Amino acid sequence: MRKSNAVLYTDNYANNVISLVSLPLIKQPNVARLRDGELVLYKRSNSTVWQARFKLYDKRWHSISTKHHNFEFASRAACEIYDEARFRERMGVSYTRYKFDAIAKATIKELEAEISAGIRTMTNNDYIRAINKYLIPFFGKRYLENIDNTHIREYEIWRNQLMNRVPLSSTLMTHASAYNRVVSTAVQRGWLSAQVPVAQLSRRGAKGKARPAFTKEELEYLLAFLEDYSLGGHSQLARDMRLLARDYIELLAATGMRSGKESLNIKWKHINWYIDSKTGKRYLRIWVSGKTGARYLIAKNRAEAALVRLCERQPLFENKTLDMVLAGKHDILLFILPDGTQPKSFHTTFIWLMKASGLLKDISTNQNRTLYSLRHTYATLAMLDNNIDIHTLAKQMGTSVTMLEKHYSKLTATLAAERLS
Repeated sequence: MRKSNAVLYTDNYANNVISLVSLPLIKQPNVARLRDGELVLYKRSNSTVWQARFKLYDKRWHSISTKHHNFEFASRAACEIYDEARFRERMGVSYTRYKFDAIAKATIKELEAEISAGIRTMTNNDYIRAINKYLIPFFGKRYLENIDNTHIREYEIWRNQLMNRVPLSSTLMTHASAYNRVVSTAVQRGWLSAQVPVAQLSRRGAKGKARPAFTKEELEYLLAFLEDYSLGGHSQLARDMRLLARDYIELLAATGMRSGKESLNIKWKHINWYIDSKTGKRYLRIWVSGKTGARYLIAKNRAEAALVRLCERQPLFENKTLDMVLAGKHDILLFILPDGTQPKSFHTTFIWLMKASGLLKDISTNQNRTLYSLRHTYATLAMLDNNIDIHTLAKQMGTSVTMLEKHYSKLTATLAAERLS
């Protein structure tokens, strides 16, 4: 029978006798059991620092370093760690504390994984920007469960000073949703109990002003003006940008799609002819992926001319008709320059166009028009001139009926009056 030695230590910190399991000193000379065996001190073979592992109510072993070489100090530290872990467990908080920045970085990885999978690409990118630019810089070194209403008020003052304005409600909703996503990550990973109250960010901000639209006459004038304007430019790049901007603007006006990523990410393979089984008519159908997910939209007939021009300027499509190109399902971006690159945006080109055409300012509101004015114009004309019902329009534009009613309440009231009269 192998001889075994037992060692007895006294835990002065807890005033308890530490009973150690009798173990062969040859194999395990550096192991001690405290608190009825629920807390174990041990040394790794390649270290002189005492480690601790303990069981909680979940019956699982949790390990942590005491950071001490001396047994007496290590046992005291281990007992303190164990007592705090038991207390935090009773309070519904994870025994392992993670600061806001660590949880936020884990959240960003989750959001990036969703973006890679094509899930809410634009919305998730907005969350990542809000987390990196605002939430981490302010809350980063705080523990999530310690954030209270005072910290929230201090954050809002700091954020407004950083932005140099009172944010719009839509901006605050994005920030609040990003913050809640961080909280959700902590709960899902067991770093925070769902029962622990967490202070919330406010969603109430400055009311956004309606973006100025073009009238029907102004839009027709703009499209006609573009025909000659697109042929000018002080440099080759300026000329290329004007040509591309003409097609881009015409497609925005003909579809109501969002400027930016939703439209810039369109590829030729995303466009096809849709044939109505009842009438036999065909319509251009475009697949887009925006902030509310992916959807198909139907383009107005005038969009065909813009696509034809894009085909004619693409060297790969030389001597091919639009039908042939669409049948080819080419994995090529729609809006690219002759060198194959894509502009980051058309914002500057559009501003110069507005100034040249005299349409920069909306007369009734004195606001500057932006590319988003084309989407606003599409919705306005669709509801008033084309009498498209609000549910169909919501699907076409990738938004909700509630949002349309909110921004176009005067128009919906007018349509209701026409139906009721």
